[in-house]
Parts: sequence; structure tokens; C-alpha cells
Amino acid sequence: MRGLMIFLVIAGIGGGLFFLQKRSDQKPAAAETAAQSAPSPRPIYEHDWAKHSLDTTHSVIQKIQQQRKDDDLKDAVGRR
Repeated sequence: MRGLMIFLVIAGIGGGLFFLQKRSDQKPAAAETAAQSAPSPRPIYEHDWAKHSLDTTHSVIQKIQQQRKDDDLKDAVGRR
């Protein structure tokens, strides 16, 4: 019985800290998303994080490919 009470106290403290942290993290996260969503063409929704991540990765890959293509063209002009 004493072990159960100790477990419940520890679980209660852990749960309380978890919810306290979640509550304090929501306020700065809202400010960050507002700052980040201004330059993007569409707002980032809470459940759309995976698509946003894939879109960002795809755009970075396209930029790198374009830079490499431009560098190859510059090198080709210099070789002639």
C-alpha cells in the first residue's frame, strides 16, 4: 500500500510538471509561429507540420540544384 502511495505522489508531481511546461510552452510557440508565418505564403497549421517539413526540404533541394547548375554554367563559360 505504501508503494502505491509513493507511485501516485511521483506520478502526480510528474503530471503536474508536464502540464505546467505545456502551458508555458504554448505562449512562446504562438509568437514564433506568428513571426515565421509572415514571410511564408500560407500559414502553418498544427497538424500540417509534416507537410511543411517536406515542403521546406523540397525547396532547399531545388535551391541547391539551381546553385549547382549555375556554378556548372559559370565553369563551362570559363573553360571556353
